Amino acid sequence: MMKVAASILIILFLGSCYLVWLDDQNWRDIIPIEFDLGSTLHSNSDLQGIREACGVHIYKLEETTLDKIKAEGLEFLNTAKQARGHSRFYYSYGEWMHTPRKDWKRPENWAYELMCAKMPAKLQGIIIDSATAPGSFYSHGQEKVLMVIPDHKILVLTHNG
Repeated sequence: MMKVAASILIILFLGSCYLVWLDDQNWRDIIPIEFDLGSTLHSNSDLQGIREACGVHIYKLEETTLDKIKAEGLEFLNTAKQARGHSRFYYSYGEWMHTPRKDWKRPENWAYELMCAKMPAKLQGIIIDSATAPGSFYSHGQEKVLMVIPDHKILVLTHNG
């Protein structure tokens, strides 16, 4: 009986790990392939990809990508307009722009985008500070925004849908 219970617990644990990995892959596939992603620093959606939801996903950017951004800026970023795992227009992005974000004129413009899914206050502060100051970049897609913050070596995906 103990062996059966232990086997069930192991299967449940492995299944949970697989679902977490699968969810992470789902969000990574929404980011253009031009970005070499490192570890996942934060990933939270209010429904974890089961259906349309609001979320924030933050990834470490690899040095190769940061070097391209530093060398080429918007020229490089404007090659990154289609999600790596999708070909439909819904998964495309528009022109990349320099921060400060012009669409964040009032606090309520960013409040829902960043607060609809729980995230650490430190990361939220980095995003808000970087979005309202020069030095970072952002692009809009349908129901989503990508933001590259070179000073902190991160890429941020926010979505509402």
